[in-house]
Amino acid sequence: MKGVHRPLTELIKAMSQFVIPVFQRDYSWRAAEHCAQLWNDVLRAGRHDSPAPHFLGTIVGIPAQDYAMGFNRCQVVDGQQRLTTVALLLLALRDHLRDTSCQPPDGCTPALIDSSYLCDSNRTGEQQYRILLRRHDRETLCHLIDGNPETRAGSKNINATYRFFRDELKTADTTAVWRGIHSLIVVEVTLDEKDNPQKIFESLNTTGLTLSKSDLIRNYILMGLRPERQEYLWQQYWKPIEDLFRKASERVFDDFARDYSDVRTGRVVQTKSERIYGAFQNFWSDEVRERTVEDCLRDMLRHARYYAEFRLGGEADKERRIRYDRIRQLSSVPAIAVMRLRECRERSGASTEVAFIETLDLIESFLVRGAVCGWTPKAYNKIFPFLAASIRDSSPFDDFKGGLGLQQEGYVFPTDREFFRALCENNLYRRRRLCKFVLDRLEHHDNKHQADTSDYTIEHILPQNPSLSNEWTSALGDDWQTIQETWVHRLGNLTLTAYNSEYSDRFFTSKKEMERGFVEAALKINRFVNKQKTWTAREIKIRTDDLAKEALETWPPLRAGALVEQARLREKLRRTAGRTAAAVKMDEDARRIFRQLSDRVSALGAEVVEVPESRSVSYHRPGYFLEVVPRKGHVELLLALPYEAGRDPSRKARDLGERAWVALSQYKKQSGTIFSLSNEDDLDAALHLIEQAYQRAEPAGEIAVDG
Repeated sequence: MKGVHRPLTELIKAMSQFVIPVFQRDYSWRAAEHCAQLWNDVLRAGRHDSPAPHFLGTIVGIPAQDYAMGFNRCQVVDGQQRLTTVALLLLALRDHLRDTSCQPPDGCTPALIDSSYLCDSNRTGEQQYRILLRRHDRETLCHLIDGNPETRAGSKNINATYRFFRDELKTADTTAVWRGIHSLIVVEVTLDEKDNPQKIFESLNTTGLTLSKSDLIRNYILMGLRPERQEYLWQQYWKPIEDLFRKASERVFDDFARDYSDVRTGRVVQTKSERIYGAFQNFWSDEVRERTVEDCLRDMLRHARYYAEFRLGGEADKERRIRYDRIRQLSSVPAIAVMRLRECRERSGASTEVAFIETLDLIESFLVRGAVCGWTPKAYNKIFPFLAASIRDSSPFDDFKGGLGLQQEGYVFPTDREFFRALCENNLYRRRRLCKFVLDRLEHHDNKHQADTSDYTIEHILPQNPSLSNEWTSALGDDWQTIQETWVHRLGNLTLTAYNSEYSDRFFTSKKEMERGFVEAALKINRFVNKQKTWTAREIKIRTDDLAKEALETWPPLRAGALVEQARLREKLRRTAGRTAAAVKMDEDARRIFRQLSDRVSALGAEVVEVPESRSVSYHRPGYFLEVVPRKGHVELLLALPYEAGRDPSRKARDLGERAWVALSQYKKQSGTIFSLSNEDDLDAALHLIEQAYQRAEPAGEIAVDG
């Protein structure tokens, strides 16, 4: 690596062409901020006849090896924003001198600027331009250098910077501008084949516009490749990825990069925002050891399409698009699981479309039921990465259902009873977006006459204004204040309307029968309302119950059955991978008894799975049926078997009562049976109980666990 201080204009004249490689970002400097600062620095430096040098920064480049002698081309690793901005200033000065009658500075003419700093008239095609930007900006800059007017379809930032300098030059001293440009000093750093351009680039990226994660990732993937390979991979893969996210905020691509690397590495907890780039580097370096860069980019593009379909819309299939939109309204965090499910759906063919749609409906149901029951989204960044990681290619939709059934600590899929109670008793209006979503879905669910309620707002049938009219207080009775406080924000008192301000605090019959009132609006969720002559706590409760019952059909419960037990066992095996029963601490007497017991239990059936826990050994079918806990000189058997005295002829078993089972302590407390096994003579009695527990456990065939 060689570094030299020199004027920027001298560097530009000495180089046949600077190429901004495809791994760099588009031109990003903003006229009112970054360009204005450069303009002020140029004017300040050019104020005097002998201007002091002004240090602009570093220009880091890699000499290209693909051109003949006499044409020295350089790939810009760092400094493209400064270099492009100065080129645009020179271009604006050329056009200003050409289009006005002002006196040119000494030694400066439009032709000189053209031939020395912008293009080489002795060359043709792209070789004639001194600076060649990335594809998105290249056409606009070349268009301007050729003397053509700017176009609306061109690069927004290139055009904005050019216009900024043209406007500033109208009142500027061009001599001072010319002197100021020549006072700009840079450190020219030329890298050789021994240098690591990526490391140098990252260490120099400390000024100007901070690179986005998409910039850093693109640079990391493409920078070390030969220029023609960069161009090919950018054109075939990276540009389509950029195009998918071009109109979205940078955060959406950042989320994709995080979720994609998390899915491919099987992370069960979402990578933190500040670690996205580092995590992606680690993931990518492992990937390219196993596959080519092109294979990796092809896979990344495919996942980017799945991700963008969900996060940004544009999915062609109507049924998917409807469900994506619903889930997005509730949360964007499920994107990682949707992307993984979409990949499995694509691989397995059209036969799984119904299962895919049902799984999307289940995600919506999980989110709605949880939100109505008072969940906050804080745990979603753990739940959905875990669900994505639990999906196997062989049975993705069953695995997802089973994974949903494993949620705990306040995020267990709400039952019908829990959901119904929350709908009937909670203040749904407190979370307005959720409330609007619920009312919209109840209106459109199983309804052939679909009204467009996208612009509707939430209406309280019984007004929320504490100063009710005499008509309302008379209808509600002496206890009207308590009735209003209790029922005003309940589901049964809420509806949708496009005329909220017209309804205001009018009395019930007026809201029904007025022009554009409830009757005229003819919404499905108002059918009961329109049949009522009055509106009191009784009517609100009836409507609340009715809407809550319909909500149970709109958002069904989780019906996973044995899938949950399978998922629980797979998770246990994942966490205990590599561990054996020999590692569980036991004294000699307990170990002797355990060996004999283990052989007898394993002989119960081929589907028995032994799981060495940290302090015990559990047995599954995959449903849990036994846990062996070592004690001093003996072992205790904890059986998934309700205690009944008649089950045990030996009368040595005891009722476990409400004591938490070790194996199930992370899920819930249950009743069961405990048997203390201290000698071989009691093995038959113990096996009699174990066989009963085994028969009760849910069988589901062989449990395959991904490594």
